[in-house]
Formats: sequence, C-alpha cells, structure tokens
Amino acid sequence: MKKLVFLIIFLIIGGVSAHGMEITPESFIVIADNSTGKLARSVADETGVNVTVYRFQSPSDVEHELEHALGNPNKMILAVAYQDTVRAFLQRHPELATRVTYCSADEASIREKLLELNSVNTEKMGSGFMTPFLSGALIGVIVGLLTGALWMKRKMG
Repeated sequence: MKKLVFLIIFLIIGGVSAHGMEITPESFIVIADNSTGKLARSVADETGVNVTVYRFQSPSDVEHELEHALGNPNKMILAVAYQDTVRAFLQRHPELATRVTYCSADEASIREKLLELNSVNTEKMGSGFMTPFLSGALIGVIVGLLTGALWMKRKMG
C-alpha cells in the first residue's frame, strides 16, 4: 500500500526542469546594458510600471534569461539592449511574442512597449486565481481520499 501512495504522489508531482538557476525571479523585467539601463529605469519610474531593470553583460546571458521565459508563463520581458539576440530567439520561439518584445533605446519606444507589456500583464493577473485554487482542491481531495482509505484499512484490519 505504501508503494501505491508513493506512486500516486510521484505521478502528481510535475516534472522539474534542471535548466539552471534563474537569476531574475521577477515576473516583469527589462533587459538592458550599461548604456541603456539608466534610461530604461527612468522611463519605468515615470510611467509607474513595476518593472526591474537588469544590466546584462553578454548575449549568452540574455539568451539564458529568455530560455527561462519558456518555462515561466508569467514572465514578461522587454529588451532595450541585445535586440538582435531577442529577435533571433523570438524567431525560434514565436509563442513568446506576446510576453517578450524589444524596442529601440529611446524614451518614446521604451515607454510605449512598457505600457503595452504592462497591459498584457494586468490582463493575465486578473484571471489567474481559479487554476491554482482548483489544482490545490483536487490535490487535497486525492490526498484526503488516500489518507481516509489507509486509515479505514488499519481500523478494519
């Protein structure tokens, strides 16, 4: 019976991606470099968008961050720097086009794209309660049934 419980728990637990540690845990980030980071931060502050600006040092770091967006459906990314890297990544993964975008490093473009991504982010946040709630309820029911069955078996036996 213990093996059955472990098997069921094993089947319930989703797969874990061993891709590496995510260096930007925030859900809305701006990819910048040393020359564009300050401008991106000031535009974000002016618009009131809650975003974290990261200054990346290489295209490979940016590529790694974009790979994390594949596994995190809540991650929104605006690239002010490394646009070529982001463009190439989006060509390989067009499903990210609504959550990952790039713009030129001028104030108007950054403001427009920040507000655009923020509106997508706001829409997604409004509907995200039921899925975790129903998942938790289902897991609770399954665990409760298993525990009850095991308890009843011990009382009868």
